[in-house]
Amino acid sequence: MTTVVLTRPEAHSQRLALALSRQGFESLVLPLMTVQPIPVSERSPVPDLTAGVVCIFISANAVQYGLPHIASALAQRETAVLIAVGQQTQSALQAAGFAAITPEQADTEGLLALPALSSGALEQALIVKGEGGRALLASELRRRGVAVTEWSCYRRCWPPVDLSPLSDAGRKWIFQASSGEILSRLVALISEASRLDLLQHPVIVPSKRIAALATELGWQSALCSDNASDDAVIATLHQQLTHETTP
Repeated sequence: MTTVVLTRPEAHSQRLALALSRQGFESLVLPLMTVQPIPVSERSPVPDLTAGVVCIFISANAVQYGLPHIASALAQRETAVLIAVGQQTQSALQAAGFAAITPEQADTEGLLALPALSSGALEQALIVKGEGGRALLASELRRRGVAVTEWSCYRRCWPPVDLSPLSDAGRKWIFQASSGEILSRLVALISEASRLDLLQHPVIVPSKRIAALATELGWQSALCSDNASDDAVIATLHQQLTHETTP
């Protein structure tokens, strides 16, 4: 029996675990990260939104923790353009009553390829995000002459994780890592636990960039899904298991 190890935050992993169960997959919820709003005392002031601003939400967490603070201002800016990094972020915005553009490739490179973010197409952009993360989006937009405001509304926290549920050496595991940060954290935990044998099992990642990182970190097999959505993860699992059973 193959077990899918889900490393997203608890709520996201439980949602995916339920979807996997409906498809007949067994899963193990092993959250490596928690997400918490930045306290008001530590958070930068809520940015002012000018007419015609492009507002980029970098994740569904950015929608959850950031949108409530700027929703009223956005509703009053009829010319504002909202951009979501991927389908889950777009769905979160739609649930709140806001339409958003999303790129074909759900990552920073995909965002930068959007016509709405091309050189000369805009003057100001607000990036709603978590603390840290990649700097490429903001730096490239500034290189294109855009006045960029980055507003962090949540932070990632890395609690201690017990890997003992992975002690069954005879079991087939397929790991799921939805970001480079989670992937790196997973490898660090595996190394600390002296369980480098786990790197022989496949890991599902949402982009070619993270697949390349997985190879650098020692994974023997990195399976690249179309994006980080639940549907994409499930489709990749079906493809992998069909490949394994094909003579």
